[in-house]
Amino acid sequence: MDTNNLRYFAAVAQYGSITQAAKAMYISQPQLSHIIKQLEKEMGLTLFRRTSQGTRLTLDGQRILAHSKVILREMDQLQHLSSARKQDCGCLNVSMTRFSHTAECFNEICRRYQDADSFSNHLCEASTLDVISQVKNGYSNVGVVHIATLKGKDLEAYFSQQGLHYIPLAAFSPYVCLSADHELIQRFGRKGIQLQELQDYGFVRYIGQYEDFIYHISTEKGLIDLNDTRKVIYVNDRQEQMALLSRTNFFTVGIMEFLGQDSLYKVVSVPLLGCSEHLRFGVILREGAMLSRMENDFIQLLRERYARLQAENVPSAS
Repeated sequence: MDTNNLRYFAAVAQYGSITQAAKAMYISQPQLSHIIKQLEKEMGLTLFRRTSQGTRLTLDGQRILAHSKVILREMDQLQHLSSARKQDCGCLNVSMTRFSHTAECFNEICRRYQDADSFSNHLCEASTLDVISQVKNGYSNVGVVHIATLKGKDLEAYFSQQGLHYIPLAAFSPYVCLSADHELIQRFGRKGIQLQELQDYGFVRYIGQYEDFIYHISTEKGLIDLNDTRKVIYVNDRQEQMALLSRTNFFTVGIMEFLGQDSLYKVVSVPLLGCSEHLRFGVILREGAMLSRMENDFIQLLRERYARLQAENVPSAS
């Protein structure tokens, strides 16, 4: 059982509404409904009654909620103890949403300190919600997330409520990532591709990141949810994603190319045209957190890299 689903369940119980819980947890309402239904199916129990006044716990739901709170509290404490032990040895503990530019910064800091006497470093790639949870609970000392500009103010307020400090890095217009030999590249070149040109091709996305803002694109014609694409391919990691994109006519959405993307994988990134959305990247820390020298160096490297990328970014055009 995924303990993160227990967090979603507890949120619905707290707010008494799937819609309100979805907003608070930064996940789509249909996906949260799906998670609750799957949880009920997995347990063989009805956890909620749906009424005109909202969503109410059944007796079984009340019992499961009591156990869930214990499990979640113990998991949080376990993560905190693990993080504290690593901090004693000196560390670079990072949770991040899946972007290669961030991972390359982590790798560079590890390279710089490779001859140190000892250290304990940890990198976890996860959804935005998981990154927030891991930093809040002390599992990671530094979090790196991306935020849609339209949701940025709400999410920054959420960070503050959770006792987290947000450091902005940069903002980018979205890019389409696809094979260098893709027929759309042959037709339009690398100046950019309109979103409607992608509707007949498979969309590659990461498993579990239902609330990822990059899948909900604001365009001149309104909001487009890429999760509703007719052909969707779910993958676990970047290596799988790149291998799939290089050998098919599928696509995904991200930002500018990372180092070696074209030469290593024959996958390119071109501007997504007609898109009014921008993605902001930032660092989250616990208020008052004591960071290691490696972690401070990592944040400085992130600042430099993302500032350089932003200066090179080509805005989307109609």
